[in-house]
Amino acid sequence: MTQYYIIEIQQNAAGEFGHLVHWAYDVDPTKARLKAESKYHEVLAAAAISELPQHSATLLASDGRCIMFQCYRHNVTPAEPDAEPETDPETE
Repeated sequence: MTQYYIIEIQQNAAGEFGHLVHWAYDVDPTKARLKAESKYHEVLAAAAISELPQHSATLLASDGRCIMFQCYRHNVTPAEPDAEPETDPETE
């Protein structure tokens, strides 16, 4: 059995990071690699059009070797804070 890991890292508008771990495997090493590359490119396809400031993917072998990596950085306009609700002085 051959297994690969695809690590997806996302940064949100507040600057905080999160990650997802995907994996691909097969008894046939060539099929395992192709499945892993397919998932890697699937993650990057979403990252390319993501509205996150930073969205990346890394393909790792099961022994930890980095095989591929790519990161997309997007200019994101910070969300405006919610406005304070207006109060009616007559109801207070």
